[in-house]
Amino acid sequence: MRRGAVEFQRRTAPLLKPTLSRLADTQSPQTLFITCGDARIVPNIITTSGPGDLFTVRNIGNLVPDHQTAAEDASVGAAVEFAVGVLKVREVVVCGHSSCGAMKALLDGAPHDAPALRSWLRHAEASRARAAARPPVRIEGRPLPSEVDQLALHNVLEQLDRLRAYPTVARAESRGELDLVGMYFDVGDAQVHLYDARTGLFRRLGR
Repeated sequence: MRRGAVEFQRRTAPLLKPTLSRLADTQSPQTLFITCGDARIVPNIITTSGPGDLFTVRNIGNLVPDHQTAAEDASVGAAVEFAVGVLKVREVVVCGHSSCGAMKALLDGAPHDAPALRSWLRHAEASRARAAARPPVRIEGRPLPSEVDQLALHNVLEQLDRLRAYPTVARAESRGELDLVGMYFDVGDAQVHLYDARTGLFRRLGR
């Protein structure tokens, strides 16, 4: 980390200074990007974005607590309300990914000596119930063979539904001021897929 910071100061900071100077007193991101804390997911790389573009929320499993109980874990709800209600972002993206450790822990059970993790994953129980009750979600017309990855797809859709229960989000979406986007990143293939509500499929970008 220290070596990287030194390299940033030496090489990158002079290039970014004009942009960051312009952004120093204000921010106007277009996107609230909710994704997993997984170290393999780098939002600015997979969206080719830069400073000031994404208002990013990262947590275990890219989860959005239910609005009715959001006060118990207020961090995500506060970020949603601030990004949509104050910053007026134009879209909210929920990005899940392959080989997600949170989805695996949801299926297999979190370690007994990780009470905070076990408590947090209760926000994903609705995703597990959704995956058990509904047909497989498909990418390009085919279901994913991995139960973990299939759960990750259902989890993205469940979080989008939860977002729509937030009054700030519901009002902005009803006025046509906000789009909700489901994204899935296949780590091994380095491919981004977006959910198409018309077909019920995740589709690979660039095709």
